[in-house]
Amino acid sequence: MVSRQSFVNKIRELNYRYKNQQKRTQLWRHAGSTHRIFVPLSDNLADEYVRSQLRQTGLLSTEEIEKFVGSYQV
Repeated sequence: MVSRQSFVNKIRELNYRYKNQQKRTQLWRHAGSTHRIFVPLSDNLADEYVRSQLRQTGLLSTEEIEKFVGSYQV
C-alpha cells in the first residue's frame, strides 16, 4: 500500500493539477491535456492501482514506477 499523500505529491511533480472532488474521489488533470486521474480519498492506495495510474501517464519508465512504489510503501 502506498500512502495517498505520497501518490498525490508524485502526480503533482508530473504536472497534474487538482480540479474537483466528488464523494469518494478527487479529480486531477494533466496541465495542457485531457488526461485525468481519479484518486480515491482513502488514506492508502493499492500498489496495483498506483502502478496502473502512473503507467497510464506515460511520463515514467517501468523502473521509475517500481522504485516509487517500493520506496513509498506504508
